[in-house]
Amino acid sequence: MAQKAIFFDRDDTLISDSGYMRRPDQVNLLPGVPETMIQLKKMGYLLVVVTNQSGIARGFLTENELDKIHQELKRQLAAEGAEIDKFYYCPYHPDGAVKDFSVESNLRKPNAGMFFQAEEDLDIDLTQSWMIGDSYRDIQAGKAAGCHTILVDVPGKIREKKPNDAEPDRKAVNLREAVNIIRMHVFHQKAKAVKQTSEQSQGPEESPESSEPEPAGEIVSDKSETIAPISPPQTRTEEFADETLATPLAAMPKPDTETTTKNVSDEDPQTAEPEPTKVYTAKSPPQNKPQQHAEPGSETHHLLEEIAHRLKRKDREGLYQEFSVFKLLSLMIQVVAVFTLIISLCFWLSPKVGGEAAVIMIGYSIALQLIVIALLMMHSRD
Repeated sequence: MAQKAIFFDRDDTLISDSGYMRRPDQVNLLPGVPETMIQLKKMGYLLVVVTNQSGIARGFLTENELDKIHQELKRQLAAEGAEIDKFYYCPYHPDGAVKDFSVESNLRKPNAGMFFQAEEDLDIDLTQSWMIGDSYRDIQAGKAAGCHTILVDVPGKIREKKPNDAEPDRKAVNLREAVNIIRMHVFHQKAKAVKQTSEQSQGPEESPESSEPEPAGEIVSDKSETIAPISPPQTRTEEFADETLATPLAAMPKPDTETTTKNVSDEDPQTAEPEPTKVYTAKSPPQNKPQQHAEPGSETHHLLEEIAHRLKRKDREGLYQEFSVFKLLSLMIQVVAVFTLIISLCFWLSPKVGGEAAVIMIGYSIALQLIVIALLMMHSRD
């Protein structure tokens, strides 16, 4: 069964962007990243990083240096109890200085090649997955893959938006808000499923009012990670003895078709000889798949209906509270009590009036405050 995934951009989404990062000590997690990943993992999502790394093509860093950076990112996340299932990077750029990587690639965002590679490698349903990034290039790539999209729109950051750039499905100021957006989407999907099931079981004339059940978290088992450095027009896959992190992607000179060949070697990644074993062809984004609903008459169905009914009744009671005269009267008296207290302070500081008048005003203030308390107690008893 296909799994759902969250695709993350790397720089300025998971870690702060320091330009063309070359050293592991430059890795700095942004606030809330580990907590976000832990929550999404509990909701049943695979966590995948898709990042453009044109610095390799420009000669600013090597694939080995990039691997060390990703190892450090993984280490920092693990220290907080979080993990990433797989890294994908595209090292190609047509204006690069390194000959082997200075080519066009259909796997470079805003193209969706990395998403289709992950779809094949991890058996991902892209229509149930999300892309979270900080640029319209990320959004364009997610849309091209058929994913839902969230733009991390940090206040104050300038983004270049071209006329043909796609609009994100939602915007969030940080990853914490992005998690809430995804949680509400799942919430509404389950509520819709309950409503449709109820209508099917009771007929169009007797469908009961229902609200949305709380989404239940799901636990996803740990998955191994693989790294595949790339040599155009092939994709090389390398497995490390401990754990590996990234799968860079092959250059694709044609815009419509991508082919990459994977080679698996048990030797050291620096000395392994590539051996073509498989050809990958990018696919068009899959169509939406029908959702599976709870079977009418089942115990789960009845439980969801009961939860929905209780939630809706509670929401109505909270939204439509009747006007309270006690509350209005208490507020007015409270204002007078504060005003009286201020006057007593003025009397106390005035040499002409003296302290006796101030004490009297304080007494009035206390009496008014007691009346407010009595009114609120009568309201709560009602």
